[in-house]
Amino acid sequence: MKGEIMVMAKLHLICGNCGCNDMWEWKHNPEFFDDDELIDDENVFLFCRNCATIHSLNDNAKKN
Repeated sequence: MKGEIMVMAKLHLICGNCGCNDMWEWKHNPEFFDDDELIDDENVFLFCRNCATIHSLNDNAKKN
């Protein structure tokens, strides 16, 4: 049918540093520090457990 929405679509994450795609952890921080300055903006971080790179979703997501 036209206009149907796929439910439970798969999300694929690939680390831009090492290419790993299955060793992720995430953490939600309502407050976080950037260069020792407190940022009151909520952020979600993804941690690649393969290479220990931290990825911030705020770097790539639009804010409403």
